[in-house]
Amino acid sequence: NKVRRVQCTKMGDYVLNGKINTAESFSDSYESWSADQFANYISGQGLTEYKSCIISHKITGKLAPLLSELDLKEMGIKCIGDRLRFRIIVNNLKTKSRILNQTRCIWQGEERVFYSNTSEFIFTLCGCCPIDPSLYKLQGHHLKIKTVKPFRIGRIRCGICCGNEYSNSNVDLTYVADVDVTGVPAPCVERIMCCAPGKDIVGIEIRGYGGGDVMNHRLILREAEGDHVAQLIMTSVQDSQKMDRE
Repeated sequence: NKVRRVQCTKMGDYVLNGKINTAESFSDSYESWSADQFANYISGQGLTEYKSCIISHKITGKLAPLLSELDLKEMGIKCIGDRLRFRIIVNNLKTKSRILNQTRCIWQGEERVFYSNTSEFIFTLCGCCPIDPSLYKLQGHHLKIKTVKPFRIGRIRCGICCGNEYSNSNVDLTYVADVDVTGVPAPCVERIMCCAPGKDIVGIEIRGYGGGDVMNHRLILREAEGDHVAQLIMTSVQDSQKMDRE
């Protein structure tokens, strides 16, 4: 087994149902707006007379929260009420963006139960008794894990027809201390006979407030998927911890 420590990288790709999709961080994020887009929004909120002013001063969505009271005066917004309304609009945008960031789906996947299709065919009785895998969903500030505890006969994992217990965990990424990836090769027979890939086990260490109450979770994924998922988790962890400090 090989353990790989994950380094955080900038998140540019998002994964849905195990597939990578290139996308912007959020399509509705005000921070990605150009000066024209931000001016149109401000105009739609009732401050139409300042649309050309915003465009001429090149105030993009990213720059808007940085404007001070003096900046607004220099831009020509002389009315105190309008300056207050402008700041309320920008603060509301920041709140909406934070909520969207917390709830957006970055990645979702399911447990890799079998190493090969042959094993799945045998242990599910030709598909008549399918397996209920654990499910994973990474959002902006939480990792949701539905862990299935299957009914077993000895070491044989039984399918849905035998009944399974499960538990749901909603992991606050603010308290994630470490993420590791362990590569587990497929059994020798399955590698030779079925060319079966291995599994990646993503280990997540959670530390409670003040560093106590250590808890561990793990995601069991297909080989070569673990590194990318772990990087997405670590990027979300850094974002969560940064927002928590703010």
